[in-house]
Amino acid sequence: MFLLKKGWMLTFSILCVFAILAAGCGNGSTASSTVTPASSSAAAATTAPVKKGPSKIVVTYFPYADHLFALGKADAVAGVVNLKSLQDFPVYDLLNPDLIIASDADQKDLEQLNKIAKTVTVKATLNWQETIRGVAAAVEEEAAAETYVNQFLNKQTEVSTVIEKSGVKGKTALFVMPWKKGFTYWSGSRMAIYYEKLGFKPFEGMKNVGEITLEGISELNPEYIFIGKDYTNSSEVTLDSLSQNPVWNSLSAVKNKKMFVVDTEILGPLAMGQVKGLDYMSKLFAAK
Repeated sequence: MFLLKKGWMLTFSILCVFAILAAGCGNGSTASSTVTPASSSAAAATTAPVKKGPSKIVVTYFPYADHLFALGKADAVAGVVNLKSLQDFPVYDLLNPDLIIASDADQKDLEQLNKIAKTVTVKATLNWQETIRGVAAAVEEEAAAETYVNQFLNKQTEVSTVIEKSGVKGKTALFVMPWKKGFTYWSGSRMAIYYEKLGFKPFEGMKNVGEITLEGISELNPEYIFIGKDYTNSSEVTLDSLSQNPVWNSLSAVKNKKMFVVDTEILGPLAMGQVKGLDYMSKLFAAK
C-alpha cells in the first residue's frame, strides 16, 4: 500500500513504471504496492485542462494513477492502495475518497469498497490507449482522453519521420535493464511503439519480456542498445562493471557509441512513459 499526498514534486511515473518492469523480471509475483511521489511533467504537452470532478480519488491499481496524471487530474489522486487483505480497507477511510477506481481483478471487494465511496471498475490492459479511456470515463474526462491519445498519435507520426530521415529505420535495437546477474529484455507487442511504429528492427523469436545474459546479447550484437537505469541498485550488473567487461565492450553498439542509458519509464506500457519515449527518440535522432 502506498499513500500519495498533494505537493509531490518527484517523478511518480518513473518508479511506478519500474514496478511494472520489475514484475516482469522473472519473479512471477504481483508487483508490491509501493507509493511514490509524483509529477505529470512527462506528459505536459498532452495534458488537457482540468474540469470539475471528484476531488479525492483512490485507485487500487497504480497504472490508473499514471493515466489520471496524463489527464491532468494529479491533484485529485489521494492515494494508491493495492488490496491484499482486509487490513487495507481502513486505509480508504483515512484517505476519505469521493471516488474509488478499482481494477477488474478486484470484483470480490466491490461491495466493501462501495461502502466507503462510489466505486467504478476499469479493465486493465497492456494497451494504455484503451485503459486511459476507461479511466477517463470514470471521471467524466472522455474528451481529455481523446485529446491525449490523438496528440500522442500525431507525435508518434512526427517521430517516425525523424527516425526515417536519420537513417536509423531498419537498424536492430535491443531494450534491456540490468536484473540479478544478467538482464531483462522487452520486445514483441510490448515494444511495438519502437519496432512497429518508429521502425527499429526487432530480433526474431524474442518474447514480450524475458531474461538474457551478456553472452546472449553478444550473440545478437544489436546495432543499438537502450539500457534502463537500475534505480533500486538491485542488480549485480552495473554500468561501471560493464564498462570494464571485454564482452560488453566488443558489442557493435558500444564500440560505435550507440548504447544509450534511458529512464525505465520509456520501457513500460503506460501513457506518460510512452510520450516521454517519443520525446527521447526525437531529441536523440533529430540531428542525425
